[in-house]
Amino acid sequence: MVNRNVLFLFALILAAFNLRPGITSVSPVLHGITKELGMSSTSASLLTSIPLLCFGFCSLFAGRLANRYQSEKVITFFIACIGIATFLRIFTNSSLYLLITALLIGAGIGVVSPLLSGFIKSYFPEKAASMIGIYSTSMVVGASISIGLTTPLQHWLNHSWKNGLAFWSVFALFALPLWLMVTKQSHTPKSKFSQKRKASLPLKNKEAWLLTSFVGLVTLLFYCFAAWLPAIVEEKGWTPAFGGLAGTIAMIAQLPATLLLPSLLRVLPNKRFWITFFTLSVIVGLSLLCFTNVTPIISSICLGIGGGGLVSLTLLLPIDKTASPIEASNWSAMTQAIGYMIGAVGPFIIGFLHDYLGSFVPTLYLLIMMGSIVILLGWKITKPVKVKVEGIPAK
Repeated sequence: MVNRNVLFLFALILAAFNLRPGITSVSPVLHGITKELGMSSTSASLLTSIPLLCFGFCSLFAGRLANRYQSEKVITFFIACIGIATFLRIFTNSSLYLLITALLIGAGIGVVSPLLSGFIKSYFPEKAASMIGIYSTSMVVGASISIGLTTPLQHWLNHSWKNGLAFWSVFALFALPLWLMVTKQSHTPKSKFSQKRKASLPLKNKEAWLLTSFVGLVTLLFYCFAAWLPAIVEEKGWTPAFGGLAGTIAMIAQLPATLLLPSLLRVLPNKRFWITFFTLSVIVGLSLLCFTNVTPIISSICLGIGGGGLVSLTLLLPIDKTASPIEASNWSAMTQAIGYMIGAVGPFIIGFLHDYLGSFVPTLYLLIMMGSIVILLGWKITKPVKVKVEGIPAK
């Protein structure tokens, strides 16, 4: 049992490593991509928006796939899809080709991500908060490594951004052997969380819709600065290299929030407080970029801490509010499906407004306003009243 739990833990970590590099590795080499392929800021924003849209749409089918097939096998298959689509970027010859790989990567992430929530609920039910912390941290590490090393890899691998992007298929190569072992050691021929219960999304549940709206705005904020922070810093007069550094620091700054969140919740279980704290951190980071000439490193740290904490909470809340693994998968599927579709609009709007207005400043005003709405929604979903979901009280 101990060996199996260790296997499942490392499989979870390596699966999480695959869920961000296909998106985040693009921003450090975005200038080279747009220059070589002749893409505008609006069209370049689709390299982030399309995976998020596809992520959201494909999440709708995750619960059904979990019911029909062994969930661990589904996870394994779509990790392989992410790896193959990432590797195929080495053959990029047009913007359309690159956008197609982005679509395939988003599809894989969209299925794997909600099923990993069910996986945690099934195999680590008593340690959900700690496992979400490990899961979130692993995603952050994968994103940070891909942002920090894509540009150096571009120079090391024949000065080609195509090779730099394709390199991140290595994460799938490491994850697949472990997941093949997991499929052989799961509870039953069908996964424990693939119960004979209709895999329906909680579309009639008001609490689920509030949580979905919250996830959507958090995702919008997070991916707007993940996609455009280096360009925003560059527009403020810093070098492209410094812009890339600011993006990397924003990702690394997420680690304390994701690592310490379980401990923070044990010390102060009030999720309303932490939602407010992390959102204010994001608002402060955006305000420093918008209204001051303070070094962007401080803004990056604020954005990273706030973004990391909020994303971890969006992963934990569906597990908190459900009573079974299949419910956790379905709530996660709904919040991520619709939420990430909302979030996908963000990077596109930023790119469009920049092309139209010639500046990122108005978009920063917009994001600060969005942060205020996130706090209001966060207070609403953590209101201490009972919800009609398995009789579980809101937390």
